[in-house]
Amino acid sequence: MRVEIINTGTELLLGRVTNTHLEFIARSLLGLGLRVERQVTVPDGVAIAEALEEAMARADLILVTGGLGPTSDDITRDAAAEAFGKKLIFHREILDGIAAKFARRKIQMNDMQRPQAMVPEGGTYFENHNGTAPGLTVENDKTVAVLLPGPPRELRPMWADQVLPWLRTKFADRLSPFHEITLRILGVGETRVQMLVEDEVKALGPIEVGYCARSGEVDLRLIASEEKLVAKAADLARAKLGEAVYAEGIETMEQVVVRLARAAGKTVATAESCTGGMVASRITNVPHSSEMFRYGWVTYANEAKITELGVPPSLLEKHGAVSAEVAQAMAEGALRGSHADVAVSVTGIAGPTGGTPEKPVGLVYFALATKTTKTQTLERNLSPTREIFRPMATQIALDLVRRALV
Repeated sequence: MRVEIINTGTELLLGRVTNTHLEFIARSLLGLGLRVERQVTVPDGVAIAEALEEAMARADLILVTGGLGPTSDDITRDAAAEAFGKKLIFHREILDGIAAKFARRKIQMNDMQRPQAMVPEGGTYFENHNGTAPGLTVENDKTVAVLLPGPPRELRPMWADQVLPWLRTKFADRLSPFHEITLRILGVGETRVQMLVEDEVKALGPIEVGYCARSGEVDLRLIASEEKLVAKAADLARAKLGEAVYAEGIETMEQVVVRLARAAGKTVATAESCTGGMVASRITNVPHSSEMFRYGWVTYANEAKITELGVPPSLLEKHGAVSAEVAQAMAEGALRGSHADVAVSVTGIAGPTGGTPEKPVGLVYFALATKTTKTQTLERNLSPTREIFRPMATQIALDLVRRALV
Protein backbone atom coordinates (compact mmCIF):
# COMPACT_ATOMS: atom_id res chain seq x y z
CA MET A 1 0.00 0.00 0.00
CA ARG A 2 1.12 3.53 -0.79
CA VAL A 3 0.61 5.98 2.05
CA GLU A 4 0.92 9.76 1.95
CA ILE A 5 0.43 12.48 4.57
CA ILE A 6 -0.84 16.00 3.91
CA ASN A 7 -0.32 18.45 6.77
CA THR A 8 -2.40 21.60 6.43
CA GLY A 9 -1.97 24.94 8.15
CA THR A 10 -0.40 28.25 7.21
CA GLU A 11 1.11 28.44 10.71
CA LEU A 12 3.27 25.40 9.92
CA LEU A 13 4.82 27.12 6.90
CA LEU A 14 5.38 30.38 8.76
CA GLY A 15 7.56 28.53 11.25
CA ARG A 16 5.29 29.46 14.15
CA VAL A 17 4.31 25.88 14.99
CA THR A 18 6.46 22.75 14.91
CA ASN A 19 4.96 19.91 12.88
CA THR A 20 5.20 16.75 15.01
CA HIS A 21 2.59 14.70 13.17
CA LEU A 22 4.89 12.81 10.77
CA GLU A 23 7.02 11.23 13.49
CA PHE A 24 3.97 10.15 15.50
CA ILE A 25 1.91 8.80 12.62
CA ALA A 26 4.74 7.20 10.66
CA ARG A 27 6.06 5.33 13.70
CA SER A 28 2.57 4.12 14.54
CA LEU A 29 1.94 2.91 10.98
CA LEU A 30 5.06 0.74 11.12
CA GLY A 31 3.19 -1.49 13.55
CA LEU A 32 0.65 -2.17 10.80
CA GLY A 33 3.32 -2.84 8.21
CA LEU A 34 2.65 0.49 6.47
CA ARG A 35 5.29 3.05 5.54
CA VAL A 36 4.77 6.67 4.58
CA GLU A 37 6.09 7.31 1.08
CA ARG A 38 5.52 11.05 0.90
CA GLN A 39 4.62 14.00 3.11
CA VAL A 40 3.64 17.50 2.02
CA THR A 41 2.72 20.57 4.04
CA VAL A 42 0.36 23.10 2.49
CA PRO A 43 -1.18 26.38 3.65
CA ASP A 44 -4.87 26.82 4.33
CA GLY A 45 -6.84 27.42 1.15
CA VAL A 46 -6.96 26.04 -2.38
CA ALA A 47 -3.61 24.28 -1.94
CA ILE A 48 -5.38 21.62 0.15
CA ALA A 49 -7.58 20.52 -2.76
CA GLU A 50 -4.58 20.57 -5.11
CA ALA A 51 -2.53 18.41 -2.75
CA LEU A 52 -5.39 15.94 -2.36
CA GLU A 53 -5.88 15.58 -6.11
CA GLU A 54 -2.16 14.99 -6.62
CA ALA A 55 -2.00 12.42 -3.83
CA MET A 56 -5.10 10.59 -5.10
CA ALA A 57 -3.26 9.83 -8.33
CA ARG A 58 -0.63 7.86 -6.38
CA ALA A 59 -1.78 6.80 -2.94
CA ASP A 60 -4.02 4.09 -1.54
CA LEU A 61 -4.26 5.83 1.83
CA ILE A 62 -4.02 9.58 2.46
CA LEU A 63 -3.84 11.00 5.97
CA VAL A 64 -4.71 14.69 6.25
CA THR A 65 -4.13 16.71 9.41
CA GLY A 66 -5.69 20.04 10.32
CA GLY A 67 -8.38 22.30 8.94
CA LEU A 68 -11.44 20.61 10.47
CA GLY A 69 -12.41 23.34 12.93
CA PRO A 70 -15.26 25.88 12.77
CA THR A 71 -13.49 28.96 11.38
CA SER A 72 -13.32 30.26 7.81
CA ASP A 73 -9.81 28.90 7.20
CA ASP A 74 -10.85 25.34 8.13
CA ILE A 75 -11.69 24.00 4.68
CA THR A 76 -10.15 20.51 4.68
CA ARG A 77 -13.57 18.88 4.98
CA ASP A 78 -14.93 20.75 1.96
CA ALA A 79 -11.77 20.24 -0.10
CA ALA A 80 -11.78 16.49 0.53
CA ALA A 81 -15.47 16.15 -0.34
CA GLU A 82 -14.92 18.05 -3.57
CA ALA A 83 -11.80 16.06 -4.52
CA PHE A 84 -13.63 12.75 -4.00
CA GLY A 85 -16.85 13.97 -5.60
CA LYS A 86 -18.92 13.46 -2.46
CA LYS A 87 -21.70 15.49 -0.88
CA LEU A 88 -21.42 16.65 2.73
CA ILE A 89 -24.17 15.16 4.89
CA PHE A 90 -25.30 16.76 8.16
CA HIS A 91 -25.16 14.49 11.25
CA ARG A 92 -27.33 15.74 14.09
CA GLU A 93 -25.63 13.48 16.66
CA ILE A 94 -22.29 15.17 16.05
CA LEU A 95 -23.72 18.64 16.62
CA ASP A 96 -25.57 17.45 19.73
CA GLY A 97 -22.29 16.09 21.07
CA ILE A 98 -20.56 19.42 20.46
CA ALA A 99 -23.45 21.23 22.17
CA ALA A 100 -23.10 18.97 25.19
CA LYS A 101 -19.41 19.83 25.49
CA PHE A 102 -20.23 23.54 25.40
CA ALA A 103 -22.95 23.06 28.00
CA ARG A 104 -20.57 21.28 30.37
CA ARG A 105 -18.30 24.29 30.17
CA LYS A 106 -21.29 26.61 30.57
CA ILE A 107 -20.61 28.27 27.21
CA GLN A 108 -23.30 29.16 24.69
CA MET A 109 -22.75 27.35 21.39
CA ASN A 110 -23.04 29.42 18.20
CA ASP A 111 -23.98 28.50 14.63
CA MET A 112 -20.31 28.47 13.57
CA GLN A 113 -20.03 24.95 15.03
CA ARG A 114 -22.47 23.44 12.51
CA PRO A 115 -19.90 22.73 9.72
CA GLN A 116 -18.14 20.33 12.08
CA ALA A 117 -21.20 18.08 11.94
CA MET A 118 -20.86 17.59 8.17
CA VAL A 119 -19.52 14.22 6.97
CA PRO A 120 -18.63 13.25 3.39
CA GLU A 121 -21.26 10.98 1.89
CA GLY A 122 -20.55 7.33 2.72
CA GLY A 123 -17.80 8.31 5.16
CA THR A 124 -17.14 7.44 8.78
CA TYR A 125 -16.54 9.86 11.63
CA PHE A 126 -14.39 9.49 14.73
CA GLU A 127 -15.43 11.17 17.96
CA ASN A 128 -13.17 13.87 19.34
CA HIS A 129 -13.02 13.45 23.11
CA ASN A 130 -10.54 16.32 23.50
CA GLY A 131 -12.02 18.91 21.16
CA THR A 132 -14.99 19.59 18.91
CA ALA A 133 -13.95 18.60 15.37
CA PRO A 134 -14.48 14.89 14.65
CA GLY A 135 -12.14 12.91 12.44
CA LEU A 136 -13.56 11.85 9.09
CA THR A 137 -13.08 9.37 6.26
CA VAL A 138 -13.86 9.76 2.59
CA GLU A 139 -13.09 7.29 -0.19
CA ASN A 140 -13.62 6.14 -3.73
CA ASP A 141 -12.90 2.79 -5.36
CA LYS A 142 -9.12 3.44 -5.33
CA THR A 143 -8.18 5.73 -2.43
CA VAL A 144 -9.15 6.21 1.20
CA ALA A 145 -8.53 9.52 2.98
CA VAL A 146 -8.61 9.95 6.75
CA LEU A 147 -9.04 13.54 7.94
CA LEU A 148 -7.68 14.29 11.40
CA PRO A 149 -7.80 17.35 13.68
CA GLY A 150 -4.59 19.38 13.81
CA PRO A 151 -3.90 19.81 17.56
CA PRO A 152 -1.76 16.88 18.79
CA ARG A 153 -3.76 16.62 22.03
CA GLU A 154 -6.82 15.86 19.89
CA LEU A 155 -5.19 13.88 17.08
CA ARG A 156 -3.13 11.42 19.12
CA PRO A 157 -5.86 9.94 21.34
CA MET A 158 -8.25 9.75 18.39
CA TRP A 159 -5.59 8.00 16.32
CA ALA A 160 -4.74 5.43 18.98
CA ASP A 161 -8.26 4.66 20.17
CA GLN A 162 -10.27 4.85 16.96
CA VAL A 163 -8.34 5.35 13.74
CA LEU A 164 -5.77 2.57 14.15
CA PRO A 165 -8.43 -0.09 14.92
CA TRP A 166 -10.43 1.15 11.94
CA LEU A 167 -7.41 0.88 9.65
CA ARG A 168 -6.67 -2.66 10.87
CA THR A 169 -10.20 -3.72 9.95
CA LYS A 170 -10.43 -1.71 6.74
CA PHE A 171 -7.19 -3.05 5.27
CA ALA A 172 -7.02 -6.41 7.03
CA ASP A 173 -6.34 -8.29 3.79
CA ARG A 174 -3.66 -5.83 2.60
CA LEU A 175 -1.44 -5.42 5.64
CA SER A 176 1.94 -7.17 5.71
CA PRO A 177 3.48 -6.42 9.11
CA PHE A 178 7.26 -6.20 9.35
CA HIS A 179 9.63 -5.81 12.24
CA GLU A 180 11.96 -2.90 12.93
CA ILE A 181 14.71 -2.26 15.46
CA THR A 182 16.59 1.02 15.69
CA LEU A 183 19.86 1.12 17.63
CA ARG A 184 21.06 4.50 18.89
CA ILE A 185 24.83 4.92 18.74
CA LEU A 186 27.08 7.61 20.21
CA GLY A 187 30.65 8.40 19.24
CA VAL A 188 30.92 6.27 16.08
CA GLY A 189 30.53 7.93 12.67
CA GLU A 190 27.93 6.91 10.11
CA THR A 191 30.38 5.44 7.60
CA ARG A 192 32.25 3.60 10.36
CA VAL A 193 29.01 2.02 11.56
CA GLN A 194 28.30 0.83 8.02
CA MET A 195 31.80 -0.62 7.65
CA LEU A 196 31.48 -2.49 10.92
CA VAL A 197 28.02 -4.02 10.52
CA GLU A 198 26.36 -3.83 7.12
CA ASP A 199 27.97 -6.70 5.20
CA GLU A 200 27.57 -9.20 8.01
CA VAL A 201 24.02 -8.08 8.77
CA LYS A 202 22.92 -8.42 5.15
CA ALA A 203 24.53 -11.84 4.97
CA LEU A 204 21.98 -13.03 7.53
CA GLY A 205 19.11 -12.76 5.04
CA PRO A 206 16.69 -10.26 3.46
CA ILE A 207 17.01 -7.25 5.71
CA GLU A 208 16.90 -3.50 5.11
CA VAL A 209 19.65 -1.42 6.69
CA GLY A 210 19.43 2.35 7.07
CA TYR A 211 21.25 5.16 8.86
CA CYS A 212 20.26 8.51 10.33
CA ALA A 213 23.19 10.70 11.37
CA ARG A 214 22.98 13.53 13.91
CA SER A 215 25.62 15.56 15.72
CA GLY A 216 27.99 13.00 17.18
CA GLU A 217 25.65 10.06 16.84
CA VAL A 218 23.90 7.69 14.46
CA ASP A 219 20.67 5.70 14.43
CA LEU A 220 21.06 2.27 12.81
CA ARG A 221 17.72 1.07 11.42
CA LEU A 222 17.09 -2.63 10.76
CA ILE A 223 13.87 -3.81 9.07
CA ALA A 224 12.83 -7.34 8.09
CA SER A 225 9.65 -9.34 7.64
CA GLU A 226 10.85 -11.96 10.13
CA GLU A 227 11.09 -10.99 13.79
CA LYS A 228 13.85 -13.50 14.52
CA LEU A 229 15.95 -12.18 11.64
CA VAL A 230 15.81 -8.55 12.73
CA ALA A 231 16.55 -9.58 16.34
CA LYS A 232 19.57 -11.57 15.19
CA ALA A 233 20.80 -8.64 13.12
CA ALA A 234 20.44 -6.30 16.11
CA ASP A 235 22.42 -8.69 18.32
CA LEU A 236 25.19 -8.82 15.72
CA ALA A 237 25.30 -5.03 15.51
CA ARG A 238 25.45 -4.69 19.30
CA ALA A 239 28.35 -7.14 19.42
CA LYS A 240 30.23 -5.13 16.79
CA LEU A 241 29.54 -1.72 18.27
CA GLY A 242 29.76 -2.55 21.96
CA GLU A 243 28.98 0.16 24.52
CA ALA A 244 28.60 2.74 21.75
CA VAL A 245 25.01 1.47 21.48
CA TYR A 246 23.26 3.41 24.21
CA ALA A 247 19.58 2.76 23.49
CA GLU A 248 17.02 1.03 21.30
CA GLY A 249 14.01 2.55 19.60
CA ILE A 250 13.11 6.05 20.74
CA GLU A 251 14.57 5.84 24.26
CA THR A 252 16.70 8.91 24.99
CA MET A 253 20.05 9.03 26.73
CA GLU A 254 18.53 10.61 29.84
CA GLN A 255 15.83 7.93 29.97
CA VAL A 256 18.53 5.27 29.83
CA VAL A 257 20.46 6.94 32.65
CA VAL A 258 17.40 7.20 34.88
CA ARG A 259 16.38 3.61 34.13
CA LEU A 260 19.84 2.19 34.84
CA ALA A 261 20.33 4.23 38.03
CA ARG A 262 16.95 3.22 39.44
CA ALA A 263 17.54 -0.43 38.59
CA ALA A 264 20.95 -0.36 40.32
CA GLY A 265 19.76 1.70 43.28
CA LYS A 266 22.37 4.37 42.47
CA THR A 267 22.20 8.15 42.81
CA VAL A 268 23.67 10.79 40.51
CA ALA A 269 24.83 14.40 40.88
CA THR A 270 25.95 16.97 38.30
CA ALA A 271 28.32 19.92 38.26
CA GLU A 272 28.06 22.15 35.20
CA SER A 273 29.67 25.26 33.84
CA CYS A 274 29.27 25.76 30.08
CA THR A 275 26.05 23.72 29.85
CA GLY A 276 24.29 25.88 32.43
CA GLY A 277 22.23 23.13 34.03
CA MET A 278 21.18 21.35 30.85
CA VAL A 279 22.47 17.97 32.05
CA ALA A 280 20.43 18.20 35.25
CA SER A 281 17.44 19.47 33.29
CA ARG A 282 17.51 16.52 30.92
CA ILE A 283 17.67 14.06 33.79
CA THR A 284 14.86 15.67 35.73
CA ASN A 285 12.63 15.79 32.65
CA VAL A 286 12.34 12.01 33.00
CA PRO A 287 9.58 10.65 35.27
CA HIS A 288 10.83 9.05 38.51
CA SER A 289 14.18 10.83 38.28
CA SER A 290 13.65 11.98 41.86
CA GLU A 291 14.54 8.45 42.91
CA MET A 292 18.08 8.75 41.55
CA PHE A 293 19.01 12.43 41.14
CA ARG A 294 20.58 14.08 44.19
CA TYR A 295 22.05 17.49 43.45
CA GLY A 296 22.87 19.69 40.50
CA TRP A 297 25.28 22.62 40.59
CA VAL A 298 25.56 25.34 37.96
CA THR A 299 28.94 26.93 38.69
CA TYR A 300 29.37 29.30 35.78
CA ALA A 301 31.77 31.66 37.55
CA ASN A 302 35.12 30.67 39.04
CA GLU A 303 33.92 31.96 42.41
CA ALA A 304 31.02 29.48 42.31
CA LYS A 305 33.38 26.62 41.52
CA ILE A 306 35.45 27.55 44.56
CA THR A 307 32.66 28.23 47.07
CA GLU A 308 30.15 25.58 45.96
CA LEU A 309 32.36 22.70 44.85
CA GLY A 310 35.59 23.35 46.71
CA VAL A 311 37.72 23.73 43.57
CA PRO A 312 41.13 24.98 44.81
CA PRO A 313 41.88 28.52 43.55
CA SER A 314 45.37 27.34 42.69
CA LEU A 315 43.98 24.92 40.09
CA LEU A 316 42.02 27.70 38.43
CA GLU A 317 45.05 29.98 38.42
CA LYS A 318 47.42 27.34 37.06
CA HIS A 319 45.22 25.48 34.55
CA GLY A 320 42.21 27.73 33.93
CA ALA A 321 38.53 26.93 34.35
CA VAL A 322 38.49 24.92 31.12
CA SER A 323 40.86 22.12 32.00
CA ALA A 324 40.90 18.46 32.96
CA GLU A 325 42.16 19.36 36.43
CA VAL A 326 39.25 21.68 37.16
CA ALA A 327 36.72 19.25 35.68
CA GLN A 328 38.08 16.57 38.01
CA ALA A 329 37.86 18.85 41.04
CA MET A 330 34.28 19.82 40.09
CA ALA A 331 33.16 16.18 39.82
CA GLU A 332 34.84 15.18 43.06
CA GLY A 333 33.36 18.22 44.80
CA ALA A 334 29.89 17.29 43.58
CA LEU A 335 30.35 13.70 44.72
CA ARG A 336 31.53 14.86 48.12
CA GLY A 337 28.81 17.46 48.58
CA SER A 338 25.90 15.31 47.36
CA HIS A 339 26.89 11.91 48.81
CA ALA A 340 25.77 10.48 45.46
CA ASP A 341 27.18 7.31 43.94
CA VAL A 342 28.14 8.98 40.65
CA ALA A 343 28.93 12.59 39.79
CA VAL A 344 29.65 14.10 36.38
CA SER A 345 31.10 17.51 35.56
CA VAL A 346 31.44 19.56 32.39
CA THR A 347 33.42 22.74 31.72
CA GLY A 348 34.20 24.22 28.32
CA ILE A 349 34.02 27.11 25.87
CA ALA A 350 30.62 27.20 24.18
CA GLY A 351 31.40 30.33 22.13
CA PRO A 352 31.04 32.21 19.96
CA THR A 353 33.76 34.12 21.81
CA GLY A 354 36.17 33.30 24.59
CA GLY A 355 38.50 30.95 22.76
CA THR A 356 42.28 31.20 22.36
CA PRO A 357 44.75 29.38 20.11
CA GLU A 358 45.55 27.07 23.03
CA LYS A 359 41.91 26.64 24.07
CA PRO A 360 39.63 27.18 21.05
CA VAL A 361 35.88 27.56 21.08
CA GLY A 362 34.37 24.08 21.28
CA LEU A 363 36.94 22.70 23.71
CA VAL A 364 35.27 20.92 26.63
CA TYR A 365 36.40 18.76 29.54
CA PHE A 366 34.34 16.19 31.40
CA ALA A 367 35.00 14.25 34.57
CA LEU A 368 33.25 11.30 36.15
CA ALA A 369 33.71 10.57 39.84
CA THR A 370 32.37 7.57 41.73
CA LYS A 371 32.72 6.21 45.26
CA THR A 372 34.64 3.16 44.09
CA THR A 373 36.82 4.12 41.11
CA LYS A 374 39.46 6.65 40.18
CA THR A 375 38.05 9.83 38.66
CA GLN A 376 37.99 9.71 34.87
CA THR A 377 38.51 12.80 32.72
CA LEU A 378 37.74 13.30 29.05
CA GLU A 379 38.68 16.01 26.55
CA ARG A 380 36.64 16.73 23.44
CA ASN A 381 36.66 19.36 20.70
CA LEU A 382 33.04 19.88 19.70
CA SER A 383 31.27 22.16 17.25
CA PRO A 384 32.13 25.84 17.80
CA THR A 385 28.45 26.65 17.30
CA ARG A 386 26.83 27.24 20.67
CA GLU A 387 23.48 25.76 19.64
CA ILE A 388 25.19 22.48 18.69
CA PHE A 389 27.96 22.49 21.29
CA ARG A 390 25.73 22.49 24.36
CA PRO A 391 23.42 19.58 23.40
CA MET A 392 26.44 17.53 22.30
CA ALA A 393 28.23 18.25 25.57
CA THR A 394 25.22 17.19 27.62
CA GLN A 395 24.93 13.98 25.60
CA ILE A 396 28.55 13.07 26.28
CA ALA A 397 28.20 13.90 29.98
CA LEU A 398 25.13 11.69 30.27
CA ASP A 399 26.91 8.92 28.37
CA LEU A 400 29.73 8.94 30.90
CA VAL A 401 27.14 8.37 33.61
CA ARG A 402 25.49 5.63 31.56
CA ARG A 403 28.75 3.77 31.06
CA ALA A 404 29.52 4.00 34.78
CA LEU A 405 26.09 2.59 35.63
CA VAL A 406 26.46 -0.22 33.10
